[in-house]
Amino acid sequence: MRRLFALSGLVATFLLAFMASSTAAAPLVNRFHGTFSETFPDNICGIAGTTVVRGMDNIQEFADGTFKDEFRQNAVFTSAATGKSVEIFVAQQFTGVGPIDNGDGTITFVNTFKGLPEKLKIPHGPILSRDAGFVSFNDTFDATTGDFLGETISPENGPHPDLDSGFALFCDVIVPALT
Repeated sequence: MRRLFALSGLVATFLLAFMASSTAAAPLVNRFHGTFSETFPDNICGIAGTTVVRGMDNIQEFADGTFKDEFRQNAVFTSAATGKSVEIFVAQQFTGVGPIDNGDGTITFVNTFKGLPEKLKIPHGPILSRDAGFVSFNDTFDATTGDFLGETISPENGPHPDLDSGFALFCDVIVPALT
C-alpha cells in the first residue's frame, strides 16, 4: 500500500514540478482520465500478502499552474499467512498550488485533500479507521537548492486519526485485523 501512496505522491510532485503559478484564475489546459486494476504481491506493516486494487483518476491542469485530481481507489490486501483481508478505500479530491514565492528565498507548495483520504475496514465488516474531511499540507523548499525545509498542516477539518497519529494508526489497526 505504501507503494500506492508513494506513486500518488510521485504523480503529484511530477505535476507540481512542471507547473508555474499565477494569481488569476485560468482555463483548463490539459485533462487526463484513467482507470486501473492490478493484482500484485505486497507487504503491509511487515505482513506478506497480495493486494488487489481498482480505481479511477481524473486530473485537470489549469493555465495558472494549479491542478485538480479526483481520485477513487479500492484496495483489498489479503495476508498470505492467515487469509484475512483488509480494505483500504480512498475517494478524494486533491488540488495543488505552487510554487508560491515567499519573498525570503523559499517557495511553498500547498496540497489540499478533500473527501475521504483513507478508510480502513474489514471487507463486509466494521470500519477500523477513517480519515475524512479537509486538510492542507504546506511544503516549503529552498528556492535555490530545492532542499525541503519543512511542512505545516493547516487547516485540518474533520476526523483525521491516522494523520494525527503520524500514520502510526494505520499499522496499529491493520496488524490485529490480519493476524
